[in-house]
Amino acid sequence: MIALWRRLPVIVRAALTGGLVATLGTLPWALLVSLNIKYWSGVPWAVPPTAVYLWFFWRYVRGAGWPRSTAEARRTLARANAVADDMWGLAIIAGLVGLVAVLLMQTVMSRLVTIPQQQDIDPSQYPVMTVFLWVLMSAAVAGVVEETAFRGYLQGPIERRHGPVIAILVTGILFGFLHFTHPEVTLVLMPFYLAVATVYGTLAYLTN
Repeated sequence: MIALWRRLPVIVRAALTGGLVATLGTLPWALLVSLNIKYWSGVPWAVPPTAVYLWFFWRYVRGAGWPRSTAEARRTLARANAVADDMWGLAIIAGLVGLVAVLLMQTVMSRLVTIPQQQDIDPSQYPVMTVFLWVLMSAAVAGVVEETAFRGYLQGPIERRHGPVIAILVTGILFGFLHFTHPEVTLVLMPFYLAVATVYGTLAYLTN
């Protein structure tokens, strides 16, 4: 089995591994918050168990836990390395410039094509603190899981074999397709996801 796995192209292995990490990281929160919206929505009871799970998830993908034989590989793939002090300023500036560019691109796209509207819940139906904690946890899950899965487990191996351009392009395409689980996402939004992947993928490449 291990020999067969190693015979697979790096892009295929990275896609499977990154997809698995993304699924394992986001699925528990997606299920719990869906139940929380339906049952006892006045209390954000889905947040504490998700926070505990996310903590264990973060530790595991960075090398903690069993099996110890894969600890170093997981630590490398997670790409959660400390950023050098002299890189923080440039990284923040690059991130802000990239974010502004993505938002401007989305504005231009909305004038050229009809962008599907996201079907969000009506926040006025729930307590303010509950909605705030849901949003906060959603941001934490997205930040930890997506960056680890896509910029680490997916982009990293491809980058080391084929270079940053191909790695970022492949990551962006898969990042977009994985969001097709949302009914409002179509091929129209693929340039947006490619742009997001380019911004954060470049930052990951420059700071690691």
